[in-house]
Amino acid sequence: MITETAPKTTEPQWQRYGVAVLACVLTTVVTMPLLPMVDLANIVVLFLLSGFLVATRLGRGPAVLAALLGVGLFDFFFVPPRLSFAVADVQYLITLAVMLLVGLITAHLTARIAERTAQALAGERDMHRLYEVARDMAAAVTREQVDAAVDAYLATRNLGGRILMANREGTDLLADAGGRVLGSLEKGFALSAFHRAEVVEVDTLAGAGIAIAFFPLCTSDRVHGALAVSTRSDDAAELRAARKALDTIASLTALAIERLRYAEAAAEAEVQVAEERLRTSILSSLSHDLRTPLTALVGMADSLAEPAPKSPQDIAETAAVIRDQAHAMHRLMSNLLDMARLQGEQTALRREWQPFEEVVGSSLRLVAGSHPQRAIATDIERDLPLVNFDAVLIERVLCNLLDNAIKYSDPDARIVVTAKRAGDEIEVSVCNDGNGFPADRLDDVFRLFVRGSSETTLPGVGLGLAICRSIVAADGGVIRAENQPGMACVHFTLPLGVPPAIDEEAA
Repeated sequence: MITETAPKTTEPQWQRYGVAVLACVLTTVVTMPLLPMVDLANIVVLFLLSGFLVATRLGRGPAVLAALLGVGLFDFFFVPPRLSFAVADVQYLITLAVMLLVGLITAHLTARIAERTAQALAGERDMHRLYEVARDMAAAVTREQVDAAVDAYLATRNLGGRILMANREGTDLLADAGGRVLGSLEKGFALSAFHRAEVVEVDTLAGAGIAIAFFPLCTSDRVHGALAVSTRSDDAAELRAARKALDTIASLTALAIERLRYAEAAAEAEVQVAEERLRTSILSSLSHDLRTPLTALVGMADSLAEPAPKSPQDIAETAAVIRDQAHAMHRLMSNLLDMARLQGEQTALRREWQPFEEVVGSSLRLVAGSHPQRAIATDIERDLPLVNFDAVLIERVLCNLLDNAIKYSDPDARIVVTAKRAGDEIEVSVCNDGNGFPADRLDDVFRLFVRGSSETTLPGVGLGLAICRSIVAADGGVIRAENQPGMACVHFTLPLGVPPAIDEEAA
């Protein structure tokens, strides 16, 4: 059903009728001096033109008034005998009747065209608003953004509303409507729309003068809730006029909510897959990478326990192997526990302002304990400022990078640790001679359980670089791998910040 309305004008109603009267009077005043020179048929045309202009500008009511008044003025001032409503010739009666009929038809058709034009423009504006709502909902990533898009559209139609979501059991509706808690009667209508998947409209709710409607949020497989819409005034016509648009809004809202539900389910499934992968990989590591050193430890412990005499050199060598295997097991367990902690919860950092050279020195000492035969060079820029970081975690990063460099390089390969200032950051690099990382996997090596080489004889499960990335990111830095001519490098940055001022003690 199409509701016809007059073209919207800025003038009040009484003023529009006054303008119509003024137009007829001006037409009479302008044409009277032309009477000796112009035929009456042409004067009729001028009155019809005046009525046409009134109809296009002011609408149907003023146009009808202009048609009636124009016929009266033409009869009184132009039809013989003049200055009288009497008609001397019957043919003028036909002229007046045709003039009135043409004026009324012109007023009706012109006003109808203007009304249809106004309706088309209003429909175009509404389609544009619906497009904006659909665009906003397609980009929404939270329920709050969907609510905001619905509220913004309803406000353009002088309506208010709220999305009422179903509970997990699908038996009740949550939230409130229009910024107020639903009454028992309103709640009943909302549940009826929800359970029956049909629109429920109430012109006046419980004598409160509130026009309200409930639109079910339906998709192909379920009803997600209901959209409660109420007028900001007591006029229910506003709500009825927007019925089709509100059906569209309810459908768009239901699709957006379903998309968010699927996105949440996909995210939860992805987390579950990652957790299962982590759990499976930890079990695989425990069954493989721990079994090898444990077997070696048991064998060497058995050899030490044998009653056969052993030279001090054999005992020392066996003890050294046991120590190395124990260190390897300790590093593996530390990586597994750290990765589980970093993946499972927000890492709590213990940042302090401290010289970066100290953490480099402590990392080198730890690595030297497990790899005493490897020489590691350092190139630390002089006068580096204090850096705010978690020393224990950054020490773990350096140890993992040095372990990787030692593991994937020849025994006589050169390993260099560099640290320098780069703008408002400090850049740290660990480089070693070798073939470098796979060129197509420079980013993948920092993912969980991904190893830089397809080599399977080397121990490890691909946690070291993933731990490094998590720690560096938590400290506000960035880590990346790079291949240089004849070398493989890993660079990471840490923000410098502004060190606190150190007050000198008064002498």
